[in-house]
Amino acid sequence: MLSGIYVALVTPFKDGKIDFAAFERYVSHVISAAKISGVVVCGSTGESLMLTQEEKKSLISTAAHVVDGKVKLFAGIIESSQDAALDIMRNTENLVDGFLCICPYYIKPSQEQLYGYFSTISAQTEKSIILYNNPGRCGVSIEWDCFNRLVEINNIVAIKECASDLTRFALWRKNIKGQCAFLSGNDDTFCGALAMGADGVISVSANIATALYVRMYCAYQEGDFERFAVLRDSLAPLHSLLFKEPSPAPVKYALSKMGLMTDEVRAPLTSLSSALKSSIDGFLEQNGFV
Repeated sequence: MLSGIYVALVTPFKDGKIDFAAFERYVSHVISAAKISGVVVCGSTGESLMLTQEEKKSLISTAAHVVDGKVKLFAGIIESSQDAALDIMRNTENLVDGFLCICPYYIKPSQEQLYGYFSTISAQTEKSIILYNNPGRCGVSIEWDCFNRLVEINNIVAIKECASDLTRFALWRKNIKGQCAFLSGNDDTFCGALAMGADGVISVSANIATALYVRMYCAYQEGDFERFAVLRDSLAPLHSLLFKEPSPAPVKYALSKMGLMTDEVRAPLTSLSSALKSSIDGFLEQNGFV
């Protein structure tokens, strides 16, 4: 069962194009910084909506080369089109451990349509599927009856849960028919999700404070709640800073200050305000990240 810290990777750009050299250096840095469980490439933090199909395939291939089995690699399927989702999956299946598949956004499918979508794409691969429930961005949420049917499918192995209702972690895992890992998708509520039964997190903040994040998670697992609390409180300001303006611009700025890439994002995203840059600079300097 999936557990631990998974890092949601960004996509470095330079002069409007993907900076593959920076991407390789950055992925190597992330997977060597601490004992993470895995990474996600081409997720929403990777600006997947701003990438072409060919760019996504190239990024997944590059990530697979760098990761080389050291940690688990999941490819984001951030699509509203079933055909587009299957195109990425069919062309990268041999490179990844599985796929992180979001609910089709904007169109607000019914629960039956959600079941049909996820059951169809999961049937086209033998690799693991992580359901991605993010109602704030998609306009629709996977509800209990649909979820309980989906987890009976053998290769649907986890859910990345971004709904604000943390009781799902406790109530849903207790009553499901199949087996499923519950991963938090929100850094700011991950500690609460752990207490409610979450198995791990797909994290933006772990891009910056990888080792601290892993130590916090391990402290919780080991029952060292005093150390856990210290690390929790030290990371809380970072979670806030990285989402004060539209993500992933803040985390890319922080990574640029760490010398890993430029802070370039694709429109309609823009660079950060001077005030937020100053706040991030202060956090990075005070905590020894630069």
